Amino acid sequence: MIRLICIIALMAPLGLISQNLASAKAHLKALTDSSLYGRGYVNNGSNLAAAYLVDQFEEMDLRKPKKGFLQKFQIEVNTYSDALVLRFNDYKLRPGFDFIVNPRTGSSSGYYPIRVLDSTYFQNKAEMIGSDTVPVVNMAGIDTPDESSSLFEFKREALTERPVVQVEDKLTWSVGQQSAVQAEISVLESSLPGNTDSLYIEVQSKTRRLEIANVMGFVPGKRRDSIVVFTAHYDHLGMMGNALFPGASDNASGTSMLLDLAQYYSKEQPEFTTWFICFAGEEAGLAGSKFFVDNPQFDLGSVKLLLNLDLMGSAAEGIAVVNGKKYPEMMEKLAAINSEKNLVDRIKIRGQAANSDHYWFAEQGVPALFIYTMGNITAYHDVYDTSEVVDWAKYPEVFTLITEFVSSF
Repeated sequence: MIRLICIIALMAPLGLISQNLASAKAHLKALTDSSLYGRGYVNNGSNLAAAYLVDQFEEMDLRKPKKGFLQKFQIEVNTYSDALVLRFNDYKLRPGFDFIVNPRTGSSSGYYPIRVLDSTYFQNKAEMIGSDTVPVVNMAGIDTPDESSSLFEFKREALTERPVVQVEDKLTWSVGQQSAVQAEISVLESSLPGNTDSLYIEVQSKTRRLEIANVMGFVPGKRRDSIVVFTAHYDHLGMMGNALFPGASDNASGTSMLLDLAQYYSKEQPEFTTWFICFAGEEAGLAGSKFFVDNPQFDLGSVKLLLNLDLMGSAAEGIAVVNGKKYPEMMEKLAAINSEKNLVDRIKIRGQAANSDHYWFAEQGVPALFIYTMGNITAYHDVYDTSEVVDWAKYPEVFTLITEFVSSF
């Protein structure tokens, strides 16, 4: 069904040497479909998404690298595939919406009395509470270095023998490797019931070593002396028990734009050979791009420009360019194109940062820029990052800005 939807969209008119928003929307829908399990590490989600991307590259007749479209590597991650349960007295909370588990912590099961601790408890070295009691730490007001240090030491000791609960005003999940014996749980403050004296926890974690893959293809250019590279990470957080993290803005949106660019350049031969790389394992510490840089499929020294696309779902307030301050002449060129064609409202120029897959390339001296959009999307690393939050504001303008920028080299 997913592939059929996208094939229908890809048959839509391309327009005059421009973007195909219908195609990008279809790719986003497909990549966030529950059948891909959040493109993570439960139920083979990452590899199911990779298979979808290979299908698209083949449909576009992208050239296959010598070793194939897939560059496989292994990764170790902590997973929570079984249903998660958290009850305060008889009040049951919903995983993902009301609580999350720290992705680096372990397993806990059973009934526990609780003790609520606030910031005053951590103003000095915090003493341990009874070994059979679970601390419920209200994070409000814990903001000084001493308080944070005291809390860190408290949790490190406590998590060796009992779970720890934190009360927070926003839930943001990630991917990690197990580093504690017991489960650390964050509860949304607005979801916490009052007048409770006990809780029940059922959290089972499992560290897995999995094989995942970067997906790559290329279009031969008119000239072969240099290479242009488009990158985007296609992975997301996957599932936490029954909670699905679709990852629409982060980064089905960037992957969808990359696929749209691949479709465009497959029809309009680029000046330089152009590679399209969809990275796995970005959410697990930029693992896929690191593996690629360590095992490159082309000469990194021949790259004229690398553009990494992440968080591309709404440019209502413009775009930001990480690493832009490193390349002032490039940014002058980008600004001139934007001004001449009146495309996006703002281009924010940022310095170097290790916040997406451009980083490892930049460390090797590759001219690498990371572009992301600024708009109305607030969902990030949570269950609310669904296809509905992506409004695609200024998508045609951003697409034009990127292609015109690349053609200026």
